[in-house]
Amino acid sequence: MAPSLSPEFLLAAACAMWPPSDRRTEVIRTAATGPLDWARFLRVVRKHRVLGLVRDGLMRARPEVPPEIARQISAEVKTLVRWNLAMAGEAVRLQRLFNDADLPVLFLKGSSLAVLAYGNLGLRNCKDIDLLVLPETLGPAMTLIERAGYRRLDPPPDISDAQLQLLMSLRKDLAFAHEETGLQIDLHWRLFSNPHAMDEASVMAASRVVPVTGNVGLRTLGEEDLFTYLCVHGALISWRSLKWLADIGALLATEPEGGAERFYRAAEARSAGRAAAQAMLLCQRLLGTPPAAPFMTTIRNSPKLRWLEQTALNAMTAGRGEREPHDQRFGTTRGSLSAFLLGQSWRYRLAELRNLLINQTDVLAVPLPERFWFLYPIMRLPLWGWRHASRRSS
Repeated sequence: MAPSLSPEFLLAAACAMWPPSDRRTEVIRTAATGPLDWARFLRVVRKHRVLGLVRDGLMRARPEVPPEIARQISAEVKTLVRWNLAMAGEAVRLQRLFNDADLPVLFLKGSSLAVLAYGNLGLRNCKDIDLLVLPETLGPAMTLIERAGYRRLDPPPDISDAQLQLLMSLRKDLAFAHEETGLQIDLHWRLFSNPHAMDEASVMAASRVVPVTGNVGLRTLGEEDLFTYLCVHGALISWRSLKWLADIGALLATEPEGGAERFYRAAEARSAGRAAAQAMLLCQRLLGTPPAAPFMTTIRNSPKLRWLEQTALNAMTAGRGEREPHDQRFGTTRGSLSAFLLGQSWRYRLAELRNLLINQTDVLAVPLPERFWFLYPIMRLPLWGWRHASRRSS
């Protein structure tokens, strides 16, 4: 069943179209003329993390916006810009530290993506700094960022080294926060918890440097790896924010004829064709990216891919665009099924099942050698009951 796209969500999606054009302006003006709950619109924009794009779109199209809503958007975007500039400055500092230590590192999303997609550090919401290092250099990378003023947040810093080692096969990253500024880093040694979600063989060799400030740049994924990564990332979190789709739409919009199909074939070669197809269908539906026939016709004729598109739309528009997918009935179940359908190999599906059935909390509560981890699904309900009873008695 097709989801009902609220006028507030449609206006947010219209503003998320990129780059600026007469067509974008016309779509925004049309979306803004209908009956709108402007307070809800602001909540939708915040939830979907597209404040910068919305302010840009509204300023260019100049529809009639209630003064209080315009004032709030403007104030929040000023805060966003200050935060993004601080993030960019810190990313540059970290790049220099890694260069000085001769440690290879890639910056995922963040400032480098803002420049590539929008040519502007102020338009994209950035929450933290994602770094990717080689698995064999994870130890030195952790030491480097700790010397740079960061302390581990997740997994909890008070667990033992033996417990941390047990968790590593379940995780893709470690989270750190700066002791003074509060800026956060996610330090990755692989892109996804499921190691078969995307073939990562080319990521270091195909990387590139994106100029950010002056003559200083950040090293990030090559264009085909970046596109594939963004598609898989968005698909695995059920596209719960327009922000992730807007990034892909912006990258596709700058491609010459044939570029979209090249990206799709590159994603297929990296075992992520279904995630790329889902992203492209959503971009056509919500952001008006032009169809690239005939390969898009083939994609749209696939019942499985249409179901993936519909499931993502349901997740994005939950509660008229205000709610998270897991807050709606069967939202988590549909998200898990969607994640299973994204992969086509038994290795991918087995890893996805393992990630669903084994969680960090249980491993920390009852540490078992990895050869006995098949017991965790059996123990899940008793462990949940024990934790629930402990909270009630404390």
